[in-house]
Amino acid sequence: MYFGLLGPLDIRHAGRAITLAAGRQRTVLALMLLQANQEVTVESLIKRVWDGEPPSGARNTVQAYVARLRRALRESTGADTLIRTSPGGYVLTVPDDAVDLNRFRALASAGERRAACGELAQAVRDFTAALDLWRGAALQDVPCEVLQRDEAPALEDERLRVTERLCDIELVLGEPAAALARLRAVTAERPLRERPWCQLITALYRCGRRAEALTAYHAVARLLYAELGVEPGPDLREAHACLLADVDIAWPPNRGGRPPALTALPAGPCAPGTYWAAPRQLPATCAELTGRDELVDRATQLLSGQPHPGGVPVVVLTGAPGTGKTALAVHAAHRLAPRFPDGQLFLTLAGACGTPRDPGDLLADALHGTGAGFDAVPPTTAARSAMLRAALAGRRVLLVLDDATDAAQVMPLLPGDPGCAVVVTARTELPELTAFHGAHRLALDPLGPAAAAELLARIAGRETVAAEPEAAAEVAELCGHLPLTLCVAAADLAARRFTSLGAYAAELRAGEGATLLASGTVRAAFDRAYRQLAPPARRLFRLLGTAPLPETDTRAAAVLAGLPHQQAGHQVRQLTAAHLAVEHAPGRLRLPGLLRPYAAGRALAEEDPAELHAARLRLLCWYAARTATAVRSCLPAPAPARDRRLEPFTGPQQARAWLESEAGNLVALARAAHAGRSG
Repeated sequence: MYFGLLGPLDIRHAGRAITLAAGRQRTVLALMLLQANQEVTVESLIKRVWDGEPPSGARNTVQAYVARLRRALRESTGADTLIRTSPGGYVLTVPDDAVDLNRFRALASAGERRAACGELAQAVRDFTAALDLWRGAALQDVPCEVLQRDEAPALEDERLRVTERLCDIELVLGEPAAALARLRAVTAERPLRERPWCQLITALYRCGRRAEALTAYHAVARLLYAELGVEPGPDLREAHACLLADVDIAWPPNRGGRPPALTALPAGPCAPGTYWAAPRQLPATCAELTGRDELVDRATQLLSGQPHPGGVPVVVLTGAPGTGKTALAVHAAHRLAPRFPDGQLFLTLAGACGTPRDPGDLLADALHGTGAGFDAVPPTTAARSAMLRAALAGRRVLLVLDDATDAAQVMPLLPGDPGCAVVVTARTELPELTAFHGAHRLALDPLGPAAAAELLARIAGRETVAAEPEAAAEVAELCGHLPLTLCVAAADLAARRFTSLGAYAAELRAGEGATLLASGTVRAAFDRAYRQLAPPARRLFRLLGTAPLPETDTRAAAVLAGLPHQQAGHQVRQLTAAHLAVEHAPGRLRLPGLLRPYAAGRALAEEDPAELHAARLRLLCWYAARTATAVRSCLPAPAPARDRRLEPFTGPQQARAWLESEAGNLVALARAAHAGRSG
């Protein structure tokens, strides 16, 4: 019996393929294979099959899925013991080598052991055999949102790490041509990973293709600046210097006293403190950060100050997508680098498509960055966390943890020694870090008008902005004063694709943000924030994007979504915590800048048109009834409300206040209703 997860789900017995037509059966089997020979509880299956929103009778449905799966396997193989019932759920019993994922991991581990012992040719064979097991994207045809969001990207990260290690060895062995095809694929899949670009540039140079190597460097340099607003890191810059001097590029890079990655290591795990390679992992930063001087000063002050007794200084930078959290964190970290002479670690906590990376993998990356060999890293997350704390004890190291999803990702990475410091970027506020670790939260708002104009001028040209200051202000307003969208707009202007700032402003105004949202950089930032919401909050966000209201309150949002007021309030809090909506006044909510057209686009792509129409109709009817009630309350002898479901006003003063606060919304609704009749 053979099971394949590294591609479309593959089931084979005696050389014959077994097909599972039902998508939920494939999902249940994939979940069991990922935990083969371990108990998978019924609660775990329910949670993952329906992404935390199970229907009534979900337990019985799961039991029916397992029964059908068991029957299908029995009819195809004659074996009745593959899936057995356990006290809490089920266990799929298969040999380890009967699952391609287990074989892949075993071969990858064998390759690491051989590389650590200096047996590089054998390591190449092991890594190549591991990669040959992949038949496409992992879990490719398994229709489970949780697996596609959480597991598949993590498996893809494993494949990319093995690919990078194989290319490392091929470069060391003097076989650059063998690495080229793989490296081109990796840089296309993950264009912001700098190490594969370093490998590609090195391989091209060693193949005698120096001009192509220079072209590759300029391509990644432009990409990093356009996507992240940063310059290439030290390894890429060193490779570029070697290209310009026409001298060989050392591989592996040996920066900051780091030992070569592929020399033989002592057998067995390293004891804590017996290794140390001062990491220098900070990405490049721009010379100045427009409009953020005060926040940079505050962050550096907090990170270099004295924490509470026994604590570690932690700063959490939060804000809406596109506010420049990463750029500010990197800028502050560079300023602080002299205070942390033992090194600076930079870890990206989001994986492919913005999905959160596993804390265990992050800890492994951190330990490797400090010089620990692959065999030295223990298997469990708790042991890795303890090992990192031991490695950092007595040292002064700054950790930059970028794009955290929740506090559970961050806590295992926190040092125990107060000589270290941590800066975290996140879209949500991570209150657990404040409650349990004394973290300081700094919120990034959109830039002010003057700072936005300055950012446009720095990239698009000061003459361009000075010639049309009013158009520049309008472009900044249409960009929502967000650094990310301003950079994209300024790049468009610098490329001279528009005759003037006024023409560009007209394009943005007519397209209602479509020009900027078409940018992969902007959309990716919004997509990552959107995916981190729970499904009910995503739906409310989509509906708010289509509502013809300049702003709303929780009661109107509840009517729009067809939800109880308390439930809608919980979802509104999720949106504001994720900075996808702004509470600009007590109880008043709006989607700022490009978030409204983004939400509307999501609604058109994901919502049933009939449901969108029903939501707008609910909203219109509620406002009509509520307005009538308010008007009656203002009369000398108010008549009783006709709709008893509407909350009555306490008197004329409250009714007038409501009518005044909702004047803009009522006008917008009247126009929308008229447009609907006219259409």
